[in-house]
Amino acid sequence: MPEKDLRIGITGGPATGKTTLLAILRELGYPVFSADEKIRAYLAPGGQAYEAVRSLCPEALREDGTLDRRLLLRRLLQDPVFRSRMEGLLHPLVRRDLMTFMEKHRGSGPVFAEIPLLFEAGWEDLFDEIWVVTCSEEIQRRRLRERLRDEELVRGLLRLQLPLAEKERRAHRVFSSEVPVEELRARVQRLLSRSLRPSGESP
Repeated sequence: MPEKDLRIGITGGPATGKTTLLAILRELGYPVFSADEKIRAYLAPGGQAYEAVRSLCPEALREDGTLDRRLLLRRLLQDPVFRSRMEGLLHPLVRRDLMTFMEKHRGSGPVFAEIPLLFEAGWEDLFDEIWVVTCSEEIQRRRLRERLRDEELVRGLLRLQLPLAEKERRAHRVFSSEVPVEELRARVQRLLSRSLRPSGESP
């Protein structure tokens, strides 16, 4: 496949720095797809999954009509049947929009897609390269504690995904988020300037 058509999947663990890498790629002008951003839109009032999720988990409905994402996460971690139903609802939506994104940018340059559960969902065949963003377990847990303020949720979220070491082993390239942002940006620029050129914008 020509370099201009490269499809690059970006994944990692929760709080390992994927958002930082996405921001760098956007700053450099590359088309970027984010599954996390899509799911937030699906779950927002009026979103494509809002009514279905509200029916699956009515206790997550807040007074203002929004869904309590923390409560949904807790239910996902505690109830395998609910998790399976949520995945059956959300994964096809993400995959459909991902394929639309790739088709839109076909032939115009390399594209990047952030998929947190890329390996878990078995979507490796959708990409030519897979980049994993990683950090030490200690830093990951600290970031998650600061974000969630709940040790039970931290442990459950880490159990839900493949170990970082396994994701690193299966990646084509591994990026550490422990380095300064400027250093990470420089590495990405060096890499892409050798083989890839930006074209297009994020959807």
